[in-house]
Amino acid sequence: MDSPWVLVLFLSVFHVIGAAVLARALRDLWRNLRERKPEGCRSVFLIVWAAMFGCVPFAFGFDFAGAEGGTWLLVAAQVVVWTSTFLVTLLAGEALKEALEPFLQEETRLMLFGGGFLVGGLIVAVFVTREAGFSGLLLGGLFALTGAGIFGYGVWKLWRSTR
Repeated sequence: MDSPWVLVLFLSVFHVIGAAVLARALRDLWRNLRERKPEGCRSVFLIVWAAMFGCVPFAFGFDFAGAEGGTWLLVAAQVVVWTSTFLVTLLAGEALKEALEPFLQEETRLMLFGGGFLVGGLIVAVFVTREAGFSGLLLGGLFALTGAGIFGYGVWKLWRSTR
């Protein structure tokens, strides 16, 4: 993955998931502390997990930026993605959830998740095959096949629910 844009897109998946879970866990921990509920262990675990999941990809960005031909704009793009996701989830998470609720039924979530895996697998197969040969194609194909299966299952459930 020599292209900084492909690297940003790939790492953004981890930033979005980590930042969203971190913001949600911090909000839950704050609410539990205010209401004096003893449910802090779950929130603390999620905070640690999300911080690692969402922030470890910065190491890859710094590594790429420091390499010959690298650019620090990649790290800036990572910071923008992480910060915007964190702030939107922290400040407007409930409003966003209410706005998206009609669209996020189980079938739609399966299709979104599967479609993302399918596209990600195809991207990995195309870009990694140049460097890794058959093993890159196999890895990308495995992701794409998994995504296609999840996407197909979501379509099948949607079709069954509308009959």
